[in-house]
Amino acid sequence: MTYTAIDTFYPPVERLRDSPSRRDGVDEPAEASLRAYGCQLVQEAGILLRLPQVVMNTGQILLHRFYCKQSLARFSVKRVAATCVWLSSKLEESPRGLESVIRVFHRIECRMHDAPIRHLRDSSLEELVTDLSRLERRVLKDLGYVCHVEHPHKFIPSYLNVLEAPELMQVAWNLANDR
Repeated sequence: MTYTAIDTFYPPVERLRDSPSRRDGVDEPAEASLRAYGCQLVQEAGILLRLPQVVMNTGQILLHRFYCKQSLARFSVKRVAATCVWLSSKLEESPRGLESVIRVFHRIECRMHDAPIRHLRDSSLEELVTDLSRLERRVLKDLGYVCHVEHPHKFIPSYLNVLEAPELMQVAWNLANDR
């Protein structure tokens, strides 16, 4: 069998059950909870950065793909989420600066802990920039530099036009958005 990078997009159920996180002692409910938390961070950061929804969707998909290859016990969900927002903003041609992404994640963290929002010191910011730049390279390496994401939204109008069923547009759109 020929193995291509595209095969890694949809891992078999057995591989999901035996994920790197599970091998490192993270149980199934904790893994699901941490993945959902990571997606929530990506969504909230995307809103604060005024990114299009497609960028946030791509970031969430990249986060899930990364954790199919790496353990939640080894890589911080907050840092991976920030990296995925930054990477997806570049992939979807709505780039935001890394420092802006870091500041937004810092703000989210302060709000979560009901702490006053303080400015990051230059040394802390530099350290985070270096850390997230390295993590971006790690994410890209683990994904085999295959970051293409096909979102269902762009296919809905054309399929419904072919089927001559424009009345199903809202229903199809809601299903694509999991509403």
